[in-house]
Amino acid sequence: MPLYDKSGQRRSVVGLIPARGGSKGLPRKNVLPIAGKPLIGYVIEAAQASRLLDLVVVSTDDEEIAKVARSFGVRVIDRPAEFATDTAPIDLALRHVVSVLEREGHAVDVVVWLQANVPTTSPEVIDQAVSLMLEEDCDSVQTVVPFQIPPQWAWRLDGNRLLPLEGCYKYTVRRQDAVEAYHLDGAINVLKRTILMNTEGQQGQAYFGTDRRALVQSPHSNIEVDGQVDYDYACYLFERRQFK
Repeated sequence: MPLYDKSGQRRSVVGLIPARGGSKGLPRKNVLPIAGKPLIGYVIEAAQASRLLDLVVVSTDDEEIAKVARSFGVRVIDRPAEFATDTAPIDLALRHVVSVLEREGHAVDVVVWLQANVPTTSPEVIDQAVSLMLEEDCDSVQTVVPFQIPPQWAWRLDGNRLLPLEGCYKYTVRRQDAVEAYHLDGAINVLKRTILMNTEGQQGQAYFGTDRRALVQSPHSNIEVDGQVDYDYACYLFERRQFK
């Protein structure tokens, strides 16, 4: 999937920022200030600075979030209430935005789902992820970071009783011998439009497809703000200009 198709027409790459208002871990987190700027503002500005995003859209059910997003000059699409519950799968909101845009006549070839609560997202990494998708013609690309502790060392608890976690090897695997493992960093997910729109109703994360690629980031490159400790840490770093 090169940037231009055989007819010379540019592929349409749309950045989608879902931001519902009902956060439980940290109420109103998407509009909380970090170094004088709303949390969602950092992601919006990163998307706007991307070289490869043709359009940036915020999907929300919340009027305050919508007002903040519009103040940054981006399009806001109202998310239906049934797509904004605690249990509603995120792909419902993504498909809703694509459907709205296409009904209006906008072409959508690649969807770049950006998490509103990751203020460290950079335009350079957005473009790297999109470029990887276009070059590899894969189903999806996600930013990942390596585990700091080998997951083979994981245990589970039964009350306060420490028990082996199925599939893990306790401490019999030395760190240097453990197979390196990665987890999603919650920042950037690039999806092929055809996969996203044709997997509605399928179980699991079918919208990522079967050919998933990773863009590896450094372990401390991103901060995902989900709770009070994350928020306090982000404020601390941004106020000291550890991040832009």
